[in-house]
Amino acid sequence: VITVNSDDLILEAFKCMKDNKIGGVPVVEGPRRKLVGSVSIRDIRFLLLRPDLFSDFRHLTVLEFMNALGSTLPDSGGNGLVKPPLTCAPDASMGSVIDSIGSRITHRIYVVDGDFEVVGVVTLRDVISCFIHEPPGFCDSYLASAMEKLEDKGDADSSVENS
Repeated sequence: VITVNSDDLILEAFKCMKDNKIGGVPVVEGPRRKLVGSVSIRDIRFLLLRPDLFSDFRHLTVLEFMNALGSTLPDSGGNGLVKPPLTCAPDASMGSVIDSIGSRITHRIYVVDGDFEVVGVVTLRDVISCFIHEPPGFCDSYLASAMEKLEDKGDADSSVENS
């Protein structure tokens, strides 16, 4: 599982997500990689839209970012902390994972062991792909077919205009 440490810079966390083409990372602490939070690529909007919170964002750690972010959220319970990320046990059923993801506006649930060490992640995309099977190259073939139809339509339209 790709993780970031709570004392890493937030800009490094966003770079990690970009480099790995993922939408979120668990935030961990210590040698046991204990889960302490989560950062999503969507959270970058707070760096852009709330410069008052992050005047020194180039030196801001992930934990400082999460704490500042938590202070602005209505559901933080007044403690200034972001809600803990969704978790499940390694033996959780698919039904309970779907219920958990559906109960909050999130795209991932972290799989943790008894010590809260991150051992996996299940994304909304993983759940959907359990129910939908796309043969290899399906999307590419579909898009190529759609493009051909559009090109054919464009050719037919220009033939009519030229006549």
